[in-house]
Amino acid sequence: MTELLFTSKSFVPEYPLEEADVCFLGIPFDSTATAIGNQRFGPPTVRYALKNAISYVPERNKNPLKELKVCDVGDVDVAFGDYEETSFRIRDTIDSIFKINPKIFLVVIGGEHLITLPIVEALKPKTIVHLDAHRDLVSSDEEKFAHNTWAYFASNEGFRIVQIGVRSWEEVEEENRKKFKIMNNSKGLKGPIYLSIDMDVFDPAYAPDTGFKEPNGLSPREVFEIIDKVFEKKVIGMDVVEISSDRFNNPTSELAARTILRALSNLKR
Repeated sequence: MTELLFTSKSFVPEYPLEEADVCFLGIPFDSTATAIGNQRFGPPTVRYALKNAISYVPERNKNPLKELKVCDVGDVDVAFGDYEETSFRIRDTIDSIFKINPKIFLVVIGGEHLITLPIVEALKPKTIVHLDAHRDLVSSDEEKFAHNTWAYFASNEGFRIVQIGVRSWEEVEEENRKKFKIMNNSKGLKGPIYLSIDMDVFDPAYAPDTGFKEPNGLSPREVFEIIDKVFEKKVIGMDVVEISSDRFNNPTSELAARTILRALSNLKR
Protein backbone atom coordinates (compact mmCIF):
# COMPACT_ATOMS: atom_id res chain seq x y z
CA MET A 1 0.00 0.00 0.00
CA THR A 2 1.32 3.44 -0.89
CA GLU A 3 2.02 5.59 2.17
CA LEU A 4 0.01 8.81 2.29
CA LEU A 5 2.67 11.34 3.18
CA PHE A 6 0.58 14.49 3.32
CA THR A 7 -2.49 13.48 5.32
CA SER A 8 -2.98 13.84 9.05
CA LYS A 9 -5.26 12.61 11.81
CA SER A 10 -6.12 14.02 15.19
CA PHE A 11 -3.76 11.62 16.90
CA VAL A 12 -0.48 10.30 15.51
CA PRO A 13 0.24 7.50 15.87
CA GLU A 14 -3.25 6.06 16.13
CA TYR A 15 -3.85 2.44 17.18
CA PRO A 16 -6.56 -0.10 16.32
CA LEU A 17 -9.40 -0.22 18.83
CA GLU A 18 -8.36 -3.71 19.88
CA GLU A 19 -4.94 -2.45 21.01
CA ALA A 20 -5.81 1.00 22.33
CA ASP A 21 -5.84 2.26 25.91
CA VAL A 22 -8.08 5.23 25.14
CA CYS A 23 -10.97 5.63 22.71
CA PHE A 24 -12.26 9.04 21.57
CA LEU A 25 -15.90 9.27 20.49
CA GLY A 26 -17.74 12.40 19.33
CA ILE A 27 -21.47 12.90 19.84
CA PRO A 28 -22.54 16.09 18.00
CA PHE A 29 -26.10 16.20 19.37
CA ASP A 30 -27.61 19.54 20.46
CA SER A 31 -31.31 19.29 19.77
CA THR A 32 -32.61 20.27 23.23
CA ALA A 33 -30.07 22.96 24.16
CA THR A 34 -32.24 25.64 22.61
CA ALA A 35 -30.89 28.78 24.33
CA ILE A 36 -27.64 28.81 22.38
CA GLY A 37 -26.84 26.18 19.77
CA ASN A 38 -23.58 25.10 18.18
CA GLN A 39 -22.85 22.32 20.71
CA ARG A 40 -22.70 19.99 17.72
CA PHE A 41 -19.37 21.58 16.82
CA GLY A 42 -17.74 20.43 20.04
CA PRO A 43 -16.19 17.24 18.60
CA PRO A 44 -14.30 18.84 15.69
CA THR A 45 -13.19 21.92 17.62
CA VAL A 46 -11.90 19.92 20.60
CA ARG A 47 -10.16 17.40 18.35
CA TYR A 48 -8.46 20.29 16.56
CA ALA A 49 -7.40 21.76 19.89
CA LEU A 50 -6.01 18.40 21.02
CA LYS A 51 -4.11 18.02 17.77
CA ASN A 52 -2.43 21.40 18.22
CA ALA A 53 -1.96 21.35 22.00
CA ILE A 54 1.28 20.60 23.77
CA SER A 55 0.22 17.28 25.25
CA TYR A 56 2.82 17.19 28.02
CA VAL A 57 1.25 17.84 31.45
CA PRO A 58 4.04 19.45 33.53
CA GLU A 59 2.30 19.16 36.90
CA ARG A 60 2.16 15.39 36.54
CA ASN A 61 5.27 14.87 34.41
CA LYS A 62 3.17 12.90 31.91
CA ASN A 63 2.52 13.07 28.18
CA PRO A 64 -0.65 11.03 27.82
CA LEU A 65 -0.89 11.18 24.02
CA LYS A 66 2.59 9.69 23.80
CA GLU A 67 2.41 7.28 26.72
CA LEU A 68 -1.06 5.87 25.96
CA LYS A 69 -2.28 4.09 22.83
CA VAL A 70 -5.06 6.24 21.40
CA CYS A 71 -7.87 5.40 18.96
CA ASP A 72 -10.44 7.82 17.55
CA VAL A 73 -13.52 6.02 16.24
CA GLY A 74 -15.15 9.20 14.93
CA ASP A 75 -18.62 10.56 15.66
CA VAL A 76 -21.92 8.88 16.37
CA ASP A 77 -24.27 9.49 13.44
CA VAL A 78 -26.88 11.28 15.53
CA ALA A 79 -30.51 11.81 14.56
CA PHE A 80 -31.00 15.54 14.96
CA GLY A 81 -34.21 16.36 16.80
CA ASP A 82 -34.75 12.73 17.82
CA TYR A 83 -33.34 11.87 21.24
CA GLU A 84 -34.82 8.38 21.39
CA GLU A 85 -33.13 7.27 18.17
CA THR A 86 -29.91 9.08 19.05
CA SER A 87 -29.78 7.47 22.51
CA PHE A 88 -30.19 4.04 20.90
CA ARG A 89 -27.30 4.77 18.54
CA ILE A 90 -25.11 6.00 21.41
CA ARG A 91 -25.75 2.90 23.54
CA ASP A 92 -25.24 0.58 20.59
CA THR A 93 -21.97 2.27 19.62
CA ILE A 94 -20.58 2.12 23.16
CA ASP A 95 -21.65 -1.53 23.55
CA SER A 96 -19.79 -2.33 20.33
CA ILE A 97 -16.65 -0.49 21.48
CA PHE A 98 -16.50 -2.42 24.75
CA LYS A 99 -17.20 -5.76 23.08
CA ILE A 100 -14.09 -5.19 20.99
CA ASN A 101 -12.00 -3.85 23.89
CA PRO A 102 -13.51 -4.30 27.38
CA LYS A 103 -10.59 -2.46 29.06
CA ILE A 104 -10.72 0.69 26.94
CA PHE A 105 -11.02 4.12 28.59
CA LEU A 106 -13.76 6.09 26.85
CA VAL A 107 -13.48 9.85 26.20
CA VAL A 108 -16.65 11.37 24.77
CA ILE A 109 -16.78 14.86 23.26
CA GLY A 110 -20.22 16.48 23.08
CA GLY A 111 -22.65 17.80 22.25
CA GLU A 112 -25.17 18.87 24.84
CA HIS A 113 -25.34 17.34 28.30
CA LEU A 114 -28.25 15.03 27.54
CA ILE A 115 -25.80 12.68 25.80
CA THR A 116 -24.47 11.65 29.23
CA LEU A 117 -27.68 9.74 30.01
CA PRO A 118 -27.38 7.03 27.32
CA ILE A 119 -23.62 6.84 27.95
CA VAL A 120 -24.07 5.90 31.61
CA GLU A 121 -26.95 3.60 30.70
CA ALA A 122 -24.47 1.71 28.54
CA LEU A 123 -21.48 1.82 30.94
CA LYS A 124 -23.42 1.36 34.20
CA PRO A 125 -20.95 3.06 36.58
CA LYS A 126 -21.56 2.96 40.31
CA THR A 127 -21.05 6.72 40.64
CA ILE A 128 -21.36 9.68 38.27
CA VAL A 129 -19.17 12.63 39.22
CA HIS A 130 -20.87 15.61 37.63
CA LEU A 131 -18.97 18.91 37.28
CA ASP A 132 -21.37 21.65 36.24
CA ALA A 133 -22.71 25.11 37.02
CA HIS A 134 -26.22 23.60 37.05
CA ARG A 135 -27.88 20.63 38.71
CA ASP A 136 -29.68 19.38 35.57
CA LEU A 137 -32.33 17.93 37.90
CA VAL A 138 -35.33 19.72 36.38
CA SER A 139 -38.51 17.65 36.49
CA SER A 140 -42.11 18.35 35.58
CA ASP A 141 -45.33 16.54 34.74
CA GLU A 142 -44.14 16.32 31.14
CA GLU A 143 -40.70 14.93 32.11
CA LYS A 144 -39.06 15.67 28.77
CA PHE A 145 -35.55 14.48 28.01
CA ALA A 146 -33.36 17.57 27.80
CA HIS A 147 -29.94 18.98 28.62
CA ASN A 148 -31.24 20.15 32.03
CA THR A 149 -33.14 16.96 32.95
CA TRP A 150 -30.60 14.19 32.26
CA ALA A 151 -29.38 14.02 35.89
CA TYR A 152 -32.97 13.71 37.09
CA PHE A 153 -33.55 10.72 34.82
CA ALA A 154 -30.18 9.19 35.75
CA SER A 155 -30.99 9.55 39.45
CA ASN A 156 -34.42 8.03 38.85
CA GLU A 157 -32.69 5.04 37.26
CA GLY A 158 -30.64 4.50 40.41
CA PHE A 159 -27.30 6.08 39.52
CA ARG A 160 -25.49 7.71 42.44
CA ILE A 161 -24.50 11.25 41.46
CA VAL A 162 -21.99 13.59 43.06
CA GLN A 163 -22.26 17.20 41.85
CA ILE A 164 -19.40 19.70 42.13
CA GLY A 165 -19.27 23.34 41.06
CA VAL A 166 -23.05 23.86 40.95
CA ARG A 167 -24.08 27.46 41.60
CA SER A 168 -27.45 27.92 39.85
CA TRP A 169 -30.66 25.87 40.12
CA GLU A 170 -34.45 26.01 40.23
CA GLU A 171 -36.50 25.26 43.34
CA VAL A 172 -37.61 21.87 42.04
CA GLU A 173 -33.99 20.88 41.52
CA GLU A 174 -33.21 21.47 45.19
CA GLU A 175 -36.15 19.22 46.08
CA ASN A 176 -34.83 16.53 43.75
CA ARG A 177 -31.30 16.89 45.15
CA LYS A 178 -32.65 16.09 48.60
CA LYS A 179 -34.89 13.32 47.28
CA PHE A 180 -32.01 11.51 45.58
CA LYS A 181 -29.46 12.39 48.31
CA ILE A 182 -27.04 13.92 45.84
CA MET A 183 -23.72 14.88 47.42
CA ASN A 184 -21.59 17.94 46.63
CA ASN A 185 -18.04 16.71 47.30
CA SER A 186 -15.70 13.92 46.29
CA LYS A 187 -15.34 12.30 49.71
CA GLY A 188 -16.05 8.57 49.87
CA LEU A 189 -16.38 8.03 46.13
CA LYS A 190 -17.13 4.48 45.07
CA GLY A 191 -15.99 3.12 41.72
CA PRO A 192 -16.35 2.45 38.96
CA ILE A 193 -16.85 6.14 38.26
CA TYR A 194 -17.98 8.05 35.19
CA LEU A 195 -16.82 11.68 35.03
CA SER A 196 -19.02 14.21 33.25
CA ILE A 197 -17.72 17.75 32.77
CA ASP A 198 -19.97 20.55 31.57
CA MET A 199 -17.63 23.32 30.47
CA ASP A 200 -19.75 25.92 32.26
CA VAL A 201 -18.38 24.57 35.55
CA PHE A 202 -15.46 26.88 34.75
CA ASP A 203 -15.87 30.58 35.33
CA PRO A 204 -16.83 32.35 32.07
CA ALA A 205 -13.50 34.18 32.18
CA TYR A 206 -11.88 30.83 31.30
CA ALA A 207 -14.67 29.22 29.24
CA PRO A 208 -16.75 31.93 27.53
CA ASP A 209 -18.17 29.69 24.79
CA THR A 210 -20.87 27.77 26.66
CA GLY A 211 -24.61 27.90 26.28
CA PHE A 212 -25.54 28.73 29.87
CA LYS A 213 -22.84 30.84 31.51
CA GLU A 214 -22.87 31.46 35.26
CA PRO A 215 -20.55 33.80 37.18
CA ASN A 216 -18.33 32.76 40.09
CA GLY A 217 -17.23 29.52 38.50
CA LEU A 218 -14.21 27.34 39.17
CA SER A 219 -10.72 28.01 37.89
CA PRO A 220 -8.82 25.47 35.75
CA ARG A 221 -6.52 24.77 38.71
CA GLU A 222 -9.51 23.92 40.93
CA VAL A 223 -11.09 21.66 38.30
CA PHE A 224 -7.81 19.87 37.57
CA GLU A 225 -7.27 19.19 41.28
CA ILE A 226 -10.77 17.72 41.48
CA ILE A 227 -10.05 15.52 38.46
CA ASP A 228 -6.84 14.22 40.06
CA LYS A 229 -8.79 13.40 43.22
CA VAL A 230 -11.52 11.55 41.32
CA PHE A 231 -8.94 9.47 39.46
CA GLU A 232 -7.63 8.10 42.74
CA LYS A 233 -10.56 5.71 42.29
CA LYS A 234 -11.33 3.61 39.21
CA VAL A 235 -12.71 5.82 36.43
CA ILE A 236 -14.06 4.02 33.35
CA GLY A 237 -14.90 6.97 31.13
CA MET A 238 -15.55 10.68 30.86
CA ASP A 239 -17.16 13.34 28.73
CA VAL A 240 -16.76 17.06 28.11
CA VAL A 241 -19.94 18.77 26.93
CA GLU A 242 -21.70 22.09 26.25
CA ILE A 243 -19.10 23.88 24.14
CA SER A 244 -21.15 26.29 22.04
CA SER A 245 -18.74 27.65 19.46
CA ASP A 246 -18.43 26.82 15.77
CA ARG A 247 -14.92 28.37 15.61
CA PHE A 248 -11.62 26.56 15.73
CA ASN A 249 -9.14 27.96 18.27
CA ASN A 250 -11.89 29.11 20.61
CA PRO A 251 -10.76 29.27 24.26
CA THR A 252 -13.43 26.88 25.57
CA SER A 253 -12.46 24.06 23.20
CA GLU A 254 -8.81 24.64 24.02
CA LEU A 255 -9.56 24.43 27.74
CA ALA A 256 -11.64 21.28 27.10
CA ALA A 257 -8.62 19.74 25.38
CA ARG A 258 -6.40 20.65 28.31
CA THR A 259 -9.00 19.18 30.70
CA ILE A 260 -8.99 15.89 28.79
CA LEU A 261 -5.19 15.78 28.84
CA ARG A 262 -5.18 16.37 32.59
CA ALA A 263 -7.62 13.49 33.08
CA LEU A 264 -5.65 11.16 30.82
CA SER A 265 -2.43 11.99 32.67
CA ASN A 266 -3.91 10.03 35.57
CA LEU A 267 -4.25 6.81 33.55
CA LYS A 268 -1.76 3.99 33.69
CA ARG A 269 -1.18 1.54 30.85
